[in-house]
This record gives sequence, structure tokens and C-alpha cells, in this order.
Amino acid sequence: MLGQKRRCASRAMLAVPLMLLMAVTAGAQVHLNVSKAFGQKVIVAVPLFELEGGTIVDAAAARDVIEFDLGHSGYFSIVENREFVDETEIDDRISGRIAFQEWSALGAEILVKGKIGGDLSEVYVEATIYDLAQGKAIFGRRYVGSREQWRDAVHNISDDIVFKLTGETGIAKTKIAFVSAVTGSKEVYVMDYDGENRRRVTRQDAIAISPDWFPGAEELAYTLIRESRQECRRASISGSGERLTAFPGLNAFVSPSPRGDEMLMSLSKDGNPEIYRLRADGSDPRRLTFGRSTESSPCWSPDGRRVAFVSDRAGVPQIYVMGASGGTPRRVTLQGNYNTSPDWSPKGELIVYTSRISGTFQICTVDVETGETIRLTSGAGQKEDPSWARDGRHVVYSVKQGGKTDLYMIDIYELEPVRLTSGAGDYLSPAWSD
Repeated sequence: MLGQKRRCASRAMLAVPLMLLMAVTAGAQVHLNVSKAFGQKVIVAVPLFELEGGTIVDAAAARDVIEFDLGHSGYFSIVENREFVDETEIDDRISGRIAFQEWSALGAEILVKGKIGGDLSEVYVEATIYDLAQGKAIFGRRYVGSREQWRDAVHNISDDIVFKLTGETGIAKTKIAFVSAVTGSKEVYVMDYDGENRRRVTRQDAIAISPDWFPGAEELAYTLIRESRQECRRASISGSGERLTAFPGLNAFVSPSPRGDEMLMSLSKDGNPEIYRLRADGSDPRRLTFGRSTESSPCWSPDGRRVAFVSDRAGVPQIYVMGASGGTPRRVTLQGNYNTSPDWSPKGELIVYTSRISGTFQICTVDVETGETIRLTSGAGQKEDPSWARDGRHVVYSVKQGGKTDLYMIDIYELEPVRLTSGAGDYLSPAWSD
């Protein structure tokens, strides 16, 4: 039985309204009434998963992963009082049944229960998701992988919850590529989107910069600078790679196409830096821009039909859009006198970019059609190099402050920065995988 203190707290939480939009029926798709921007969030309880079979995976670590994933998805909030959550879970295990009313009394609307098992070589993670209002399971999943992949299994659970309950794509299984000089030279690294599981991709002992993903999140393109020579290279996240271009002069800002069969780059092989379109192997370069200005930082629209890039043709860097085969560019940033580093939203309506505002670089978005500009960040610190997550809701970017550069992510609706990196070294030029 629960103590009197627990009972009083439970009664105080009974007023929290439930938000399930539709009843759960066998085989039906479940969606919650969640607004992308300002809707009330669904409250989730995540007790410790049961450990089976002598697994060495820490149940508390697994819960931390799920709570981070769901709590930062934009659609869910977590029951914070773990003492009450753990007490209720103990009661369930003793009784052999789920006390739906007790879980609801904690303010929860959704309950995530699970088991973790395995041995030194293999881990399985099982999860069952319950709708507390209906008093029944919504769906269940089992994930199997190597011991080192337990975090991926837990991230899979989170993405399934987001998709099954909201119809939106989750970001828990995505990766972020970045540049760090923690080993002494700038190299490309990859980490999970939450900042964990960092691993080095390039080992060039030169300067590797500006990574970007090919579709499928298994390969990266980047620029390598060795002495006075530049080249564009392709590398798998396992470390193997090849050279794609080595034209005279600038070989920079490579952007693979949405289908992965082409690339955009800024090349200076014919004079000043211009935007070129190439095959994915670096062949058949076709020049898209012509003029005396400097053109850089190209990126594709999600449908592959348009290109955004930076040009100083107006005297200062601004962001322009043109057709993927060239043509007359249209300026889309009409506010600010220094706008760079565009990245096109996966949903196509917005471009996120860096803008110098009152002497400090901040992150902004611009509506490609209307020109409406929204500032996402504020305060001290130079914020640069934004990159969209595949959900079109989250952005990762770098912040330089106090001589240290780290990576942060932000929800474009909630505008609360979340720090992803810490420790020795700088973390630069992030690129979010699909």
C-alpha cells in the first residue's frame, strides 16, 4: 500500500486533464491531440525496466535515454517525481497487475513499461505502451541487437512512441556529424543526437571541415585542407573513404542532394567562388552562378528543385534562392546586414541561417515564400552553422562563449536551448542526419 504522503500528492494531481483524441481500438492507429507549437503536452510515466537474463545494461541509464528522447520531442512531458513512479512500479510487480488508477493519479496519461535482457554479446529490449485512460496497451515492441547497440534499441522505442501517438517522425535514432580538434587536428566525428556515443570518422591528420550527410546516414562528404590544397572527400561513418574532387582553389561547402546522386559545392576553379552542381562521384561539374561576387554555402530544397546559397552581390552576405539548374537568384533575407550558413527545412517552407544582430551571431529562420523572419536564439555567445533535424522542428548549432565552442539544439516552437556537448575541445560545424 502507498503511504499517506503519496495519497495526498496523488489526489492533488487528479485534476490534470487527459488529452487522448480518440479511443484505442484493436488494430487502430492512435494519434494524440498535440499541437506542433503550443499544445498541452502528453504526460508520460517511465518506470525502471525490469532486468532479465543477467544483462549488464543499466536500467536507470535506459530510463534516462527514454525520458530525454520523449521530454525533448516537443510532444511529451515526463512525470518528474521518480520516487512515486518507482513506488507504483514496485506495487505493480508485487501484485502482478497494472494499477491504472494509481498511475493516472500521478498525473500520467501514457505509461511505458519494459524489460531488458541478454548476455555479453546480445541485448533485447521490450517495451509496452499503455493508455491509462483506456486502461489497455496501445502497442508493444521488441528490439534485439549487440550489447553496444542498447542505446539504439532504446532510441527506437522513443521514435516508435512519437510516431504511433502523434503521427510525427521522431529524431531519437538520428546522428549529428561535427568537427573537433580534440586530438590536435580538426577531424570529423559523429555522435547520437543527444550528444552520446561520440566516435571519430576521419583520420587525416590535416584539417577536415564542413561535413554533410549523404541520404541514409551512413556516409559523409567533407572538405579536407592539407597545406595549401583543398579537396572534397566522401567517408563512411565506419572510417573508409575516397576523394571526390581536387580542383584548383576552393573545394568547399559540399551538399549532397536529397537523392544522393548529385552534390552542390562552392568552387573557384574558374576564378572567384561560384556554385557548381556535380555528380555524386565529383564528375561533370556544371556552373550555376556567374558574376564577380563570392557565392558559397549551397544547400538543396527537400524536393531537389531549388538551391539556397550565400552571396555578397549586394555588398554583404545574404541568402538567395534559385532553381537547381541555375537561373536568376531571388534574395530571401531582407533583414540584417550579414546572413550566412543556410539550411533548408525538411518540410520545405523555412530556411534556418546565421544572422549578425547587434554584433552577435544568432540563429534565425526565414519563410522562403513570405520572407517572414523569426529569431530563435538570444543572449551572449556566437551562434553559428545551424542544421535541421528531420522532423523540421529541431535545429542544432554551435555556440562560442568564453573561448569554448559547444553544440546546442533548440525546438523552434519552445525556444529553450539544450546543450549537447561538454568536456575538452571545441565542437563545430554540426550537420544533422536524416
